[in-house]
Amino acid sequence: MALADSKYWNLAQVAAWVMYREMELVVQFEHPSRTGFMALGMYPSLEPSGRRKIASSTDLNRTLEDGRLTAWGYRANSNQLEQIPSREWTDLTLAPPFAYDTRNLAAKHQPWTDIRLESAAVKKLWRSEHEISGRTKFDWDAVRPIHDELLERNPDFSQNDLITEIQGAFHDHFNKEPPSRSSIQRHLKSWK
Repeated sequence: MALADSKYWNLAQVAAWVMYREMELVVQFEHPSRTGFMALGMYPSLEPSGRRKIASSTDLNRTLEDGRLTAWGYRANSNQLEQIPSREWTDLTLAPPFAYDTRNLAAKHQPWTDIRLESAAVKKLWRSEHEISGRTKFDWDAVRPIHDELLERNPDFSQNDLITEIQGAFHDHFNKEPPSRSSIQRHLKSWK
Protein backbone atom coordinates (compact mmCIF):
# COMPACT_ATOMS: atom_id res chain seq x y z
CA MET A 1 0.00 0.00 0.00
CA ALA A 2 1.33 3.43 -0.93
CA LEU A 3 2.09 5.70 2.00
CA ALA A 4 -0.38 8.31 0.75
CA ASP A 5 -3.10 5.67 1.12
CA SER A 6 -2.03 4.57 4.62
CA LYS A 7 -4.93 4.48 7.04
CA TYR A 8 -2.95 6.34 9.72
CA TRP A 9 -0.41 9.15 9.63
CA ASN A 10 1.87 10.10 12.49
CA LEU A 11 1.66 13.56 14.06
CA ALA A 12 4.49 14.98 11.92
CA GLN A 13 2.84 13.77 8.71
CA VAL A 14 -0.47 15.29 9.74
CA ALA A 15 1.12 18.60 10.74
CA ALA A 16 3.06 18.74 7.45
CA TRP A 17 -0.15 18.10 5.49
CA VAL A 18 -2.12 20.73 7.42
CA MET A 19 0.63 23.32 7.07
CA TYR A 20 1.73 22.71 3.46
CA ARG A 21 -0.72 20.22 1.80
CA GLU A 22 2.15 18.42 0.09
CA MET A 23 2.09 14.64 -0.18
CA GLU A 24 5.86 14.74 -0.68
CA LEU A 25 6.22 15.97 2.93
CA VAL A 26 3.86 13.29 4.22
CA VAL A 27 6.14 10.69 2.67
CA GLN A 28 9.26 12.46 3.96
CA PHE A 29 8.00 12.34 7.56
CA GLU A 30 7.09 8.65 7.62
CA HIS A 31 9.88 8.20 10.20
CA PRO A 32 10.20 11.72 11.62
CA SER A 33 12.62 13.31 14.01
CA ARG A 34 11.98 16.52 15.93
CA THR A 35 14.97 18.27 14.34
CA GLY A 36 13.87 17.17 10.86
CA PHE A 37 10.44 18.65 11.34
CA MET A 38 11.82 21.83 12.94
CA ALA A 39 13.98 22.42 9.86
CA LEU A 40 10.84 22.53 7.70
CA GLY A 41 10.35 26.11 6.62
CA MET A 42 13.38 27.31 8.59
CA TYR A 43 15.57 27.71 5.52
CA PRO A 44 13.28 28.82 2.66
CA SER A 45 16.17 29.04 0.20
CA LEU A 46 16.69 25.27 0.58
CA GLU A 47 13.03 24.47 0.01
CA PRO A 48 11.57 23.62 -3.40
CA SER A 49 10.36 26.70 -5.25
CA GLY A 50 6.66 27.29 -4.88
CA ARG A 51 6.40 25.78 -1.40
CA ARG A 52 4.25 27.95 0.78
CA LYS A 53 2.81 27.57 4.22
CA ILE A 54 -0.98 27.46 4.10
CA ALA A 55 -1.86 26.97 7.78
CA SER A 56 -0.18 26.50 11.15
CA SER A 57 0.02 23.70 13.67
CA THR A 58 -2.28 25.83 15.84
CA ASP A 59 -5.10 25.03 13.38
CA LEU A 60 -4.46 21.33 13.94
CA ASN A 61 -4.33 21.73 17.72
CA ARG A 62 -7.59 23.72 17.75
CA THR A 63 -9.32 21.04 15.68
CA LEU A 64 -8.15 18.33 18.07
CA GLU A 65 -9.31 20.38 21.09
CA ASP A 66 -12.73 20.92 19.50
CA GLY A 67 -13.13 17.19 18.94
CA ARG A 68 -13.52 17.61 15.17
CA LEU A 69 -10.58 15.24 14.67
CA THR A 70 -9.65 12.17 16.67
CA ALA A 71 -6.13 11.04 17.52
CA TRP A 72 -4.84 7.82 19.03
CA GLY A 73 -1.70 7.16 20.98
CA TYR A 74 -0.10 5.27 23.83
CA ARG A 75 -0.48 6.81 27.26
CA ALA A 76 2.91 7.14 28.97
CA ASN A 77 3.91 3.82 30.54
CA SER A 78 1.18 1.90 28.68
CA ASN A 79 1.32 -0.50 25.79
CA GLN A 80 -2.32 -0.14 24.76
CA LEU A 81 -3.38 2.14 21.91
CA GLU A 82 -6.12 4.52 23.10
CA GLN A 83 -8.18 7.36 21.72
CA ILE A 84 -6.79 10.63 23.09
CA PRO A 85 -9.67 12.58 24.70
CA SER A 86 -10.18 15.97 23.04
CA ARG A 87 -10.03 17.77 26.41
CA GLU A 88 -6.38 16.68 26.81
CA TRP A 89 -5.27 18.70 23.76
CA THR A 90 -5.79 21.89 25.77
CA ASP A 91 -2.77 20.92 27.86
CA LEU A 92 -0.62 19.67 25.00
CA THR A 93 1.83 21.69 22.93
CA LEU A 94 2.40 20.35 19.44
CA ALA A 95 6.04 19.88 18.53
CA PRO A 96 5.72 17.28 15.76
CA PRO A 97 6.30 14.39 15.94
CA PHE A 98 5.68 14.92 19.67
CA ALA A 99 3.03 16.54 21.85
CA TYR A 100 4.45 17.83 25.12
CA ASP A 101 2.67 18.59 28.37
CA THR A 102 2.27 22.39 28.26
CA ARG A 103 2.47 22.64 32.05
CA ASN A 104 5.98 21.21 32.03
CA LEU A 105 7.54 22.07 28.68
CA ALA A 106 11.07 22.28 30.04
CA ALA A 107 11.00 18.59 30.97
CA LYS A 108 9.58 17.71 27.52
CA HIS A 109 7.14 15.33 29.16
CA GLN A 110 5.04 13.40 26.64
CA PRO A 111 1.79 12.14 28.18
CA TRP A 112 1.06 10.39 24.85
CA THR A 113 3.50 8.71 22.47
CA ASP A 114 3.29 7.35 18.94
CA ILE A 115 0.35 9.64 18.14
CA ARG A 116 -1.52 8.84 14.93
CA LEU A 117 -4.59 10.10 13.12
CA GLU A 118 -6.71 8.72 10.31
CA SER A 119 -5.35 10.12 7.05
CA ALA A 120 -8.79 10.19 5.41
CA ALA A 121 -10.22 12.34 8.23
CA VAL A 122 -7.26 14.72 7.96
CA LYS A 123 -7.59 15.03 4.18
CA LYS A 124 -11.33 15.61 4.54
CA LEU A 125 -10.79 18.57 6.88
CA TRP A 126 -7.79 20.00 5.02
CA ARG A 127 -8.28 19.41 1.31
CA SER A 128 -5.43 19.80 -1.14
CA GLU A 129 -5.40 23.03 -3.09
CA HIS A 130 -5.82 21.13 -6.38
CA GLU A 131 -8.88 19.37 -5.06
CA ILE A 132 -10.48 22.61 -3.84
CA SER A 133 -9.93 24.50 -7.08
CA GLY A 134 -10.98 21.48 -9.14
CA ARG A 135 -14.26 21.01 -7.29
CA THR A 136 -15.51 24.57 -7.29
CA LYS A 137 -16.98 26.36 -10.24
CA PHE A 138 -15.24 29.61 -9.33
CA ASP A 139 -11.79 30.27 -7.97
CA TRP A 140 -12.76 32.31 -4.92
CA ASP A 141 -9.12 33.16 -4.29
CA ALA A 142 -9.32 35.10 -7.56
CA VAL A 143 -12.64 36.75 -6.65
CA ARG A 144 -11.41 37.98 -3.26
CA PRO A 145 -8.91 40.53 -4.68
CA ILE A 146 -11.71 41.95 -6.86
CA HIS A 147 -13.82 42.38 -3.72
CA ASP A 148 -10.95 43.96 -1.79
CA GLU A 149 -10.08 46.39 -4.59
CA LEU A 150 -13.70 47.50 -5.04
CA LEU A 151 -14.16 47.99 -1.31
CA GLU A 152 -10.90 49.94 -1.09
CA ARG A 153 -12.05 52.26 -3.88
CA ASN A 154 -15.46 52.80 -2.29
CA PRO A 155 -15.85 51.62 1.32
CA ASP A 156 -19.43 52.99 1.39
CA PHE A 157 -20.81 50.46 -1.10
CA SER A 158 -24.03 48.82 0.05
CA GLN A 159 -23.86 45.02 -0.02
CA ASN A 160 -26.14 44.91 -3.08
CA ASP A 161 -24.04 47.46 -4.96
CA LEU A 162 -20.85 45.65 -3.99
CA ILE A 163 -22.19 42.33 -5.30
CA THR A 164 -23.26 43.94 -8.57
CA GLU A 165 -19.82 45.54 -8.95
CA ILE A 166 -18.06 42.23 -8.18
CA GLN A 167 -20.15 40.45 -10.81
CA GLY A 168 -19.36 43.12 -13.41
CA ALA A 169 -15.64 43.19 -12.62
CA PHE A 170 -15.49 39.37 -12.66
CA HIS A 171 -17.15 39.27 -16.08
CA ASP A 172 -14.81 41.95 -17.44
CA HIS A 173 -11.71 40.31 -16.00
CA PHE A 174 -12.40 36.63 -16.84
CA ASN A 175 -14.84 37.06 -19.75
CA LYS A 176 -17.22 34.47 -18.37
CA GLU A 177 -20.45 34.26 -16.42
CA PRO A 178 -19.91 35.61 -12.87
CA PRO A 179 -20.88 33.84 -9.63
CA SER A 180 -24.50 34.22 -8.56
CA ARG A 181 -25.61 36.86 -6.07
CA SER A 182 -26.24 34.22 -3.36
CA SER A 183 -22.79 32.62 -3.88
CA ILE A 184 -21.09 35.97 -3.48
CA GLN A 185 -23.19 36.76 -0.39
CA ARG A 186 -22.05 33.51 1.26
CA HIS A 187 -18.42 34.43 0.67
CA LEU A 188 -18.85 38.05 1.77
CA LYS A 189 -19.68 36.81 5.28
CA SER A 190 -16.35 35.03 5.60
CA TRP A 191 -14.40 37.92 4.06
CA LYS A 192 -15.36 40.45 6.76
